[in-house]
Amino acid sequence: MGVYQTDALVIRSREYGESDRLLTLFSREQGKLHAVAKGVRKPRSKQRAGAQLFTYADFLLYHGKTLDTINQASPKESFAFLWGDLEKSLAASAIAELLDIGTLQGQPYPELFSLTLAGLFLLEQFDPAIVQAAYTLRSLTYLGYRPKLSECAECGRPIKENRIFFSPEDGGVICGQCLGDNARLGRWLSAGSLAFMRQLISVDLAKLDRLRWNEGMKKEILTSLQFLSEQIFNQRLKSWSMGSRLANVGQNQSGKDGHVDERSNLDGTGED
Repeated sequence: MGVYQTDALVIRSREYGESDRLLTLFSREQGKLHAVAKGVRKPRSKQRAGAQLFTYADFLLYHGKTLDTINQASPKESFAFLWGDLEKSLAASAIAELLDIGTLQGQPYPELFSLTLAGLFLLEQFDPAIVQAAYTLRSLTYLGYRPKLSECAECGRPIKENRIFFSPEDGGVICGQCLGDNARLGRWLSAGSLAFMRQLISVDLAKLDRLRWNEGMKKEILTSLQFLSEQIFNQRLKSWSMGSRLANVGQNQSGKDGHVDERSNLDGTGED
């Protein structure tokens, strides 16, 4: 392929060698790719700005045998506001991490690229946790993992309970009749949280600021989405766990990773 050009987001950055960085880029045309930014850890590097995490830039790359090399990076948007706000930067990290583990290298995801870029812009003005939740539900939907939120994932009946069990292994919510006394891994949701999740999928992204949730709904939704994503991709979401601990969202009865698995007891309490 030789030299090629693409506009992309930097979704991961790791130290590589003495002065380089290994970047994970996400491009509209190329999808996810890995490239070395040589010398960018040196203070006077001209490519330093384009190699920063979350930066959206035009990249000129050389296709190598094992890893591509960045010859030039021209930033379009640095999202500088993220670095002055912990909640916004954690939400951006959660978005980037989910994107990284949910996509394959070299496969284009044009709609997911547009969604990710829009999500980063929305973080400047909107509640970062709402943006994170909306992005997660929409990206999972795009990747083919949309959870059932209106009817029982087993029998298909409309959900009418006030307290609903959300089961990743079943692909969504389970009605009380199907739940029975069978133990399942999942999370309990209130009817309000479930309705809010449906809104996060359907509402225009530009109108996310019109949605309102309380701390209880925020906790239920974010922990449920983290659990769902980790079950789907069989991988821990480190950024999500960090955000949960700092925001006091996670449940830590077991002392591990900020939350404890819940089983489907009808009173909604967790079991070890």
